[in-house]
Amino acid sequence: MIQDCILCGCQDSQPVFNENGIAIVKCNYCGHVYSSYQQDEHYEGYWDDPEEEFDLKWWDEAHRDIYDDFISRFIAGKKGSILDVGCGLGFFVKRISETNPNWSAVGYEISEKAVQFAREKNHLSNVHSGVVQESKIQNNSLDIITLWDVIEHIPKPHSLLQYLNSILKPGGILFMQTPNFPFQLWKAKMKVLIKGMKPGVHYLEAKDHVNNYKMKTLAELGSQCGFYQPKYYILKPIMSVAGSKSKMGLYAKVIYYYISKWVFQLSFGKWNISNTLFVTMVKR
Repeated sequence: MIQDCILCGCQDSQPVFNENGIAIVKCNYCGHVYSSYQQDEHYEGYWDDPEEEFDLKWWDEAHRDIYDDFISRFIAGKKGSILDVGCGLGFFVKRISETNPNWSAVGYEISEKAVQFAREKNHLSNVHSGVVQESKIQNNSLDIITLWDVIEHIPKPHSLLQYLNSILKPGGILFMQTPNFPFQLWKAKMKVLIKGMKPGVHYLEAKDHVNNYKMKTLAELGSQCGFYQPKYYILKPIMSVAGSKSKMGLYAKVIYYYISKWVFQLSFGKWNISNTLFVTMVKR
């Protein structure tokens, strides 16, 4: 089945990577990259594997530095209201509630299993289950909305972002974190070159990451949904390496963070070689 590009509607594309039989393609008109895998619009399986235990060292301890970096930039010394969409186990909402009581923090998560953990283990009554578009949050009521590793999972993100635009105050901030596709593609090709293509190995996560963004295409998506003034940042890394307990891997990750931050600053924000994109956009 030929898919339309979500940004321009074009069907003309070319493959850039093949992950165990799933093609990842680039639109020949606007350059947006997406997976050919047909994922559900509201996929709940990310957290709901009954055989999988939550890795709390990863989701809690390893994320604290990156959350604190965000808080110091956008939250500390102020007061307001913030919504975390796709809040998972609720650790970001918990971090804000514990460190910045002047902020009203709310989380929405589609996975009932994750929400159950957030409520019972993290004691968060302000985390809710369901699709945020059905939340009936008051229009023009929020100062900040965050999506941590969410937007790449959404097959057709326009309706979500347009809804989030409607509930932000005028001048409110949308923050998104998502993999930086040019870097991720290079890393995936290096994995294949060194170890070959193997089933079960994470390359570009073609079944989960159905839309892959770079700075230009992420800014274009925001513009189409009523946001402007995209500004990119280099935030601190997650202090763990997925699938590895090697300290050398973590040291390499931290060193690369400082290198990418240095390159980003020297190029005045033009060269983003970080493995992750962090962007804020403002409601028009």
